[in-house]
Amino acid sequence: MASPVDVPVVIVGGGSCGLSLSTFLSDLGVDHVLYERHPGTSILPKAHIINQRTLEIFRQHGFAADVIAKGTPPSQMSQVLWQTSLGGDGPLDRKVLGSVETWGCKPGSERRNNYEQSAPHLPTNLPLLRLEPILRQVAEERNPGKVLFNHTVTGFHDSGDHVLVHFKDDKGQQSTCRTRYLIGCDGGKTVGPRLGIQMEGPTGLRRIVSAHFKADLSSYWDDRTGIAHFANPEFGLAMRSGSLLPLGPTWGRRSEEWQMHFSIAVNDPQVPREGVEDRIRKLLKLPDLEIEILSFSNWVLERVLAKNYRQGRVFIGGDSAHRHPPTTGLGLNTAVQDAHNLAWKLAYTLQGKASPALLDTYELERLAIGKRNCDWALFTSQCHRVIAAAIGLEEGQEAANKAHLTRIFDEKSDIGRAARAQLQYIIDGQQIEFGAHEMDLGFSYPIGGAFLPDAAPSPTQNPRHQVYTPTTHPGHRLPHAWLEHDGKVLSTHDLAGRCGAFLLITDREGSVWIDAARQAAKHRSISLQIAQIVDPLTRSREEEYCDIESQWAQVKEIQNGGAILVRPDTIVAWRSLTPEVPTSISAVFEKVLGFP
Repeated sequence: MASPVDVPVVIVGGGSCGLSLSTFLSDLGVDHVLYERHPGTSILPKAHIINQRTLEIFRQHGFAADVIAKGTPPSQMSQVLWQTSLGGDGPLDRKVLGSVETWGCKPGSERRNNYEQSAPHLPTNLPLLRLEPILRQVAEERNPGKVLFNHTVTGFHDSGDHVLVHFKDDKGQQSTCRTRYLIGCDGGKTVGPRLGIQMEGPTGLRRIVSAHFKADLSSYWDDRTGIAHFANPEFGLAMRSGSLLPLGPTWGRRSEEWQMHFSIAVNDPQVPREGVEDRIRKLLKLPDLEIEILSFSNWVLERVLAKNYRQGRVFIGGDSAHRHPPTTGLGLNTAVQDAHNLAWKLAYTLQGKASPALLDTYELERLAIGKRNCDWALFTSQCHRVIAAAIGLEEGQEAANKAHLTRIFDEKSDIGRAARAQLQYIIDGQQIEFGAHEMDLGFSYPIGGAFLPDAAPSPTQNPRHQVYTPTTHPGHRLPHAWLEHDGKVLSTHDLAGRCGAFLLITDREGSVWIDAARQAAKHRSISLQIAQIVDPLTRSREEEYCDIESQWAQVKEIQNGGAILVRPDTIVAWRSLTPEVPTSISAVFEKVLGFP
């Protein structure tokens, strides 16, 4: 066996979490290696919604534009439909049962305005099979020769001061490397089970059948639609859970590839690959549709959360730590945000800028978010049952189903109008899935994390998570605002450098904070960005940042002369609401970085 090779960090798994973590560590100057057992990235569409928080993280690391360029234009993911079929010429065919606006993407809507005010990018939609190659290319460019696919980790041992990692390379040769920290981003395949980490929560909720296929649906698809759910009288419960979404690479009605999901009871036998084309044709009522199946899978819904995210020198993130229904689109996004939280903490610890105690805050902060997101995904998934009950179709009751839908679509009937209005009212409730803006941006970390709480009350959370309220309260995400500096328009999120700098935000009256912060940062060899944000009418110095739309003035929550300290992951670490100096900036850094 080859002699151990020292590398500070080993990442196990080359999916969205592992590849993102690799890129973040590279930008932070951390030497590392990634092992992925498969020869390439995902061949399945899987996750596809990329929310605003994840895009601003990608923006911080310089590749959001690559993702957006290949993703769905917002106008082509602005609604979700419930309808009877795509084709057919009967009186109940091609009927829309209801719709909801999605992810702030409807042009001109109030929701769209709120989303645009809250972050530098709107959400996008890009299936994993198209996203992961982008993530892999970026990771390989920034860590050449150390993002190793077709390499399988066969075992590891935490020796207390290091971890021995055993792996098999693409030629089958066994080797060992020695690392300070091992990160499991392998979907729970290897690292978590070997550690004995318990995954808590319900499993076996439903069985989902997914078919990824090529077809020409350009004559039938509404260009605004991101997802369509189908319920037709012939199949009732058996197929009413069928949902269809475009996968690109061209978007809207011209999409070349599609994915269909069917939901069945978990105890039902697996649906075979054979005959799935006919099942799709029957549900869509397109008997002559030419279909080429590209991939096919049966999988089971679960809502499980790791009891702990760390054991010794080994950490887990992404699907290794939390798995839940895809509703609300939280899985991929939570994984990337796990990596973002952990990366700077690893870097600061390895570089001697922080105490190893800083790493304890990863589990404290991210496990709380994992639970929040798992619970919300399960809740919003279960709420689809309410819509199914409101539609009211029954398996094997074709005649009754047709009579029921005929009453609903009777344009001349008071009851028909009432039924349609009531059904739309119930479908509107699914905004908890498609408009949960606060879930994406309004998260907060619990007391004890790497920040100093203050006495001001946190914003009251919206119970349906529809309304995101920007805040600079410590433990929350830094609010976005557009600024002008040196002739360029920047987001506040552009000020926190991807190379690991903290950010101090104040104004012209906050100069006292600047000198103290620079001295404290220098003492710890910490990079520090300074931003003095001023009103356009009062700007007098080139180094000042101009609050060009008065956005910052509306969200900063501090008086003139106050200050805000932002972590490298754009989480507010501390703030002084007033010009007074109740504590030293040096003490703030000590607390945030885990020193006594």
